[in-house]
Amino acid sequence: MKNTHNEVKHPVESWARLNTNASMYRDIALQEAAQGIEYRHKKKVSHDQFEIGEYSTLAYQHAIKAIVFASMCVESGINDYAGIQLGDKYCEKHIYSMDVVSKWVLVPKLVCGNEIDKSGAAYKALKQLVQSRNRLVHNKSKNIGALSLELVAKLEKAEQDFESDFQNSFKALFLLSMEMDYVVGQRFNPIGTFDRKVALFRTIPEILSAELSECKRMMRNRKQ
Repeated sequence: MKNTHNEVKHPVESWARLNTNASMYRDIALQEAAQGIEYRHKKKVSHDQFEIGEYSTLAYQHAIKAIVFASMCVESGINDYAGIQLGDKYCEKHIYSMDVVSKWVLVPKLVCGNEIDKSGAAYKALKQLVQSRNRLVHNKSKNIGALSLELVAKLEKAEQDFESDFQNSFKALFLLSMEMDYVVGQRFNPIGTFDRKVALFRTIPEILSAELSECKRMMRNRKQ
């Protein structure tokens, strides 16, 4: 993706604010994702049933934290961006009570006239991230009944769905950041750009490098 909007004009060029935690949440989410992947790898190569059980539990724990912190990052980031550019009073009255996905669509449009591509990978990943976060935060247990082939199929699907949500958690951060590089520009990116030419000292866990590269390839064909 060619970032033709790296220098998008904004109403507010500089600011000072308290409690800007989006970048911290982003880094925690990526660290947790890396740990989750590492334990998945250990589980696959282990032949010890006790180890496999332990690795499975740890992989699940890190995946939950990756999803939750990634969702915290995207909500904190768009709230910061809105508050900076539109003003805290306006946002308290009109923006902060909106759902997260709507904020990502509306706020950049209000601020600089550009809008997230709602047919693109970043928007799709954002929606999945918010949905997966809601399932975790508003978790409800269910009676599973007697063991049956139907129950086994449901459990397998639930495991596959959770794995998809985990993989999406860090990809959503990558894709949404790359989308915002175009929509609002790298300087004002609510998540922070992953372009090393701009963010010279920003690093990600090495185990996620291939996923970052894959997301870059996906975004090269972004609808202009």
